[in-house]
Amino acid sequence: MVRAPLERRARGQTPGSEMRLRKQITKLKELRAADAEELTQLRADVDNLVGALHQLQMENRQLRQQLARPDPRVRVLPTQPRPPARH
Repeated sequence: MVRAPLERRARGQTPGSEMRLRKQITKLKELRAADAEELTQLRADVDNLVGALHQLQMENRQLRQQLARPDPRVRVLPTQPRPPARH
């Protein structure tokens, strides 16, 4: 015989549906905390990437200014040969 939630509560027991909901709420709170932590890390990563991008833009601007001078003192670094492109 299935006991009604009110009967279980009257005997001092928690209904199964309430227990399942409490478990689900606990799981959702854990997921929310994990998401908040991940968002914090992502925001820090964005700040670091923006800083690196700015640094590279400044270096690029300086190199272009040096190349525009009459006597540029920019030395090209050797690169590794690339394989021919496939068509």
